[in-house]
Amino acid sequence: MADSDLSYTFTCPSCAGSFSILLERIPPVQARFRCPHCKQPMDFPSRDEARVYARLQEKPPPAADAPAPSAMSGPASAPSAAPRSPAAPQAAPVRESPAMPPLTLEEGSGAGSENVRFRVDKPGFEADVFDRRSMRNLIRSGEVDEKDRVRMDEAEPVPAVDLPFLKSLFALRKSSRIMPPTCCRTHTERVAHFRCRDSSRPLCEECSPEKKFGATVIRVCNHCGGTATEMVAPTA
Repeated sequence: MADSDLSYTFTCPSCAGSFSILLERIPPVQARFRCPHCKQPMDFPSRDEARVYARLQEKPPPAADAPAPSAMSGPASAPSAAPRSPAAPQAAPVRESPAMPPLTLEEGSGAGSENVRFRVDKPGFEADVFDRRSMRNLIRSGEVDEKDRVRMDEAEPVPAVDLPFLKSLFALRKSSRIMPPTCCRTHTERVAHFRCRDSSRPLCEECSPEKKFGATVIRVCNHCGGTATEMVAPTA
């Protein structure tokens, strides 16, 4: 059977619920995802590992008709068909499991990726939580690099490039000929025009409001209260 038709059935270690997913939708590397039933995190095998398990799951159950000879010794011939009727449901649990939503394991789209939250484990990002769209803007503008360690939900931090949800974003950045301007770290869809002097945090207009101190008007970082200075665009 081709990989495109092969499904792997996974059982959640927390709730014992099971679900099936096409082999081609499984990431090539091991990853951690939430169970679609109990929402608890669980480790998912790589595509190669899942292929081996799926091949084993597709094999017919051994000796399903083994009790048939003893039934044949009865006085009537009709019971000989009785042992065969339970044989059909034995393969059913592999296929009757509720299908896992394909968007949960997609690397680049779907509501599953939008529900994931990321935390960047490096100075200046301690209190920030990002969705995938925000991470895309941070990666495109160079704020997050491949080697930066990132937490996905409650998992342990790993290099950002090792996360299936982010790997394709680094590939897009490498193929891009233009580096977008630095974005605000809170409102990643906005260009940062200011930077906090104390934390070097990029700030948009909303995150660096003007405040008047006597006759002096200065920009203040909304996050730490420090002074914000205007960012100078690099010269050609």
